[in-house]
Amino acid sequence: MELVEFFGSSEGPGTGKCPEYHFPDRRTGDLMLNVGIVQMLAAPLEVEENLSLAERSIERAVGEGAQLVVLPEMFNVGFYFGEELMTVAETLDGRSVGWLKEQATRHGIYITGSLYERFEGYFYNTMFMVGSDGSLQYYRKRNPTCQEATVWRRSDTPGPGIFETPFGRIGGVICFDSFSRETFEGFRQSGVELVVIVALWGTIRHLVQYPETWAFRSLMERWSYLAAEVVPLQYATRLGVPAVFVNQAGTIRFPFPRPRLWPLPARREITYDFWGSSNARSASGEILARAGEAETEHVTVVPLDVSPAEQRPQIARANIPANYLSSDYYFVQPPLQAKLFQAWCFRGFQQEYEARCARHRTPGA
Repeated sequence: MELVEFFGSSEGPGTGKCPEYHFPDRRTGDLMLNVGIVQMLAAPLEVEENLSLAERSIERAVGEGAQLVVLPEMFNVGFYFGEELMTVAETLDGRSVGWLKEQATRHGIYITGSLYERFEGYFYNTMFMVGSDGSLQYYRKRNPTCQEATVWRRSDTPGPGIFETPFGRIGGVICFDSFSRETFEGFRQSGVELVVIVALWGTIRHLVQYPETWAFRSLMERWSYLAAEVVPLQYATRLGVPAVFVNQAGTIRFPFPRPRLWPLPARREITYDFWGSSNARSASGEILARAGEAETEHVTVVPLDVSPAEQRPQIARANIPANYLSSDYYFVQPPLQAKLFQAWCFRGFQQEYEARCARHRTPGA
């Protein structure tokens, strides 16, 4: 198994550079870290509205003593498969990251989550860790899930996200990336002391006139259950560290494209119910806090026992080929139907994604 070094920082992924941090105490021992879990419903394409909701939630979490605040996946642009999503993408020096830095420095906290990024003419789902000192670390999602492949690209590098903070080394992961053995091995070999998963898991509503939606809803329910319950439990107990899972909640509507050569037509619009159920677990897997499935403005601050190491191994990741049909790729096995549909989408949406990027590529990008 080949190991490659990775630091995700504002210098760029894979540069081998990392921001300097001043750790208050590097002795071995427990540290009580107050983590603010923000479960929210991000309105698709409405960046200012979403930043306003996130700001209220951050202020509430800080008021309850949060030192690290976790926002859900795509907190700034919402979940959407339409091409219009590309019109609200931002660079890492854009509006949303600038706003995150303002929040972090004003409140003296760290903030993590994911946002929609435009980089070198392509579009990505990017997890960030913004520090109270204005620092930025990030990684780009490795495994777009099904229709996500129409609006963001699989990152060739890096993965997983390893973030250095005053609270210890945090393993950050986006949604379906949490199922991969690549992520688990990267966390294990890098000696992370806390795992944070940000997500968009949910289910589509079935339609009487479209029988296939009944089967797909059942599949998504099983997949979401694994993501919210089994995956965090496995990270906590197998790594012996606390694990946090933060999801969106509520209901949205969006277009539902079909991959090339799929025998059924695309749907102009479907209803999607987020799974919610954001939770925090101790290193033994015990549930310490949980949000409801439909709580669209939920904030909980939970103290977690983090055990900073006196010395940490060099940051590394396992370079495992992305074969979605191979069981070796997965740390937790998705349903078989999910693997098959995932592989079909990954290949079937490549042309559509490239065409969309070409139409939304800015001059000189």
